[in-house]
Amino acid sequence: MSTLSTATASQAVAQKSNPTIRDLVQAQQAAIETQLAGALNSAAFVRAAISVIAQSPQLQQATPASVLGGIMLAAQLKLEIGPALGHFYLTPRKEKGVQVCVPIIGYTGLIELAYRSGRIEKIETFLVRDGDKFDHGANSERGRFFDWNPADYDETRVWTGVVAMAKIKGAGTVWAYLPREKVEARRPSYWDKGTPWQTNPEEMARKTGIRALAPYLPKSTELGRAIEADEQKVESIAGVHELVVTRTDPEPAALPAPAPLDPADPAYVAGAGE
Repeated sequence: MSTLSTATASQAVAQKSNPTIRDLVQAQQAAIETQLAGALNSAAFVRAAISVIAQSPQLQQATPASVLGGIMLAAQLKLEIGPALGHFYLTPRKEKGVQVCVPIIGYTGLIELAYRSGRIEKIETFLVRDGDKFDHGANSERGRFFDWNPADYDETRVWTGVVAMAKIKGAGTVWAYLPREKVEARRPSYWDKGTPWQTNPEEMARKTGIRALAPYLPKSTELGRAIEADEQKVESIAGVHELVVTRTDPEPAALPAPAPLDPADPAYVAGAGE
């Protein structure tokens, strides 16, 4: 969108006595295009965002700053909004009686961001289910280890935990395990208000495994930003370049510090735990 057309769109919004969220989003297309930096088509990105908002009366009532903040965060991370890819969701919630928009990054979105470091060969998760044989621990020969023997591949069995693992170029394999109770303890307080935690709980469990693994993955600005802002209120404020993140839930409990022979330790020597 040209500078002239952007100015025209912004002026048209300003002239409306009661501009809609759709009007406000369309007026920000040039700023969104700048954040996308050619990674995604800005017109298609805006259409997807407007489509999601149009399907949710609660999002249409949310504060403009929080809706635009969620959309701009998705643009910064270059993740598509909506359920099609499961990269990024805009979800409504009430905060002190006021409707706001809260972004939730999906399981596949976090994996996409992790791969962008260029140092990860493979990253995957699996759910341990009731009836599986799963053991984990540490010894002097294997370091930290886990053994998993699924009873079958019936995905209707109740899941009891999640394992996330990644093979890092030149640094071996790192992994993290969370039992179900720790996954559920990390849910946001509003998880049951129509969020993916309610509609896609197993996807969110896998995502939580990736989040637990994140401290041991190669660092990238985008992944760090995603972890910081995920499931928190993010606002786009006029005149402020950076998005403002407001944490409304306490930080989840950190995992125990890895032992010296832990394959997840950054000093781990490639091949030592393989």
